[in-house]
Amino acid sequence: MWLANTLTVARIPLAAVFLATYGRVEWSILVIVLAAATDALDGRIARRARARSPNAGHAGEWLDPVADKVFVFVVLGSIVAHGDAPWALAVLVLARELVIVPLGIAYRFMLVSRPPVEHAFQADALGKATTIVQLAAVLALVTRAPVVGPVLAVAAAVLGLAAAVHYVVRAKSSY
Repeated sequence: MWLANTLTVARIPLAAVFLATYGRVEWSILVIVLAAATDALDGRIARRARARSPNAGHAGEWLDPVADKVFVFVVLGSIVAHGDAPWALAVLVLARELVIVPLGIAYRFMLVSRPPVEHAFQADALGKATTIVQLAAVLALVTRAPVVGPVLAVAAAVLGLAAAVHYVVRAKSSY
């Protein structure tokens, strides 16, 4: 699990690298691609490790979404702070996180007296599609694609809110 967790945590320093190098489009694209690669690989590696050792740690289950959110918030904050996109587009791209983070916290507090339902907020196909569209929207904003950026931001918001609703329904049905 150490390799999967290392890949997951790598997105946090990658966010710092993005912040430090923002303005050089090729560097921004490279950092986003590296972050996407770590996100794609960490889950696969963790699942293989878990298949070999079912008692492997579960740190990645909470590290992964934290690293994802730190990365996307820093990246979008950098873009907006440099005046390359309006904050409204960033909010659209972040729609899922802006809804799911408070819901996830409330969910944990409601279940203080008993263990939470395993995997209630685990990403599924809809969540993964949202992440892909979010990254595409960020790439469009970085490359200053005037039409594509807003379209992808709206698509990320629609998919993200649908994913958030789906997570809530799934958590409620297993409650």
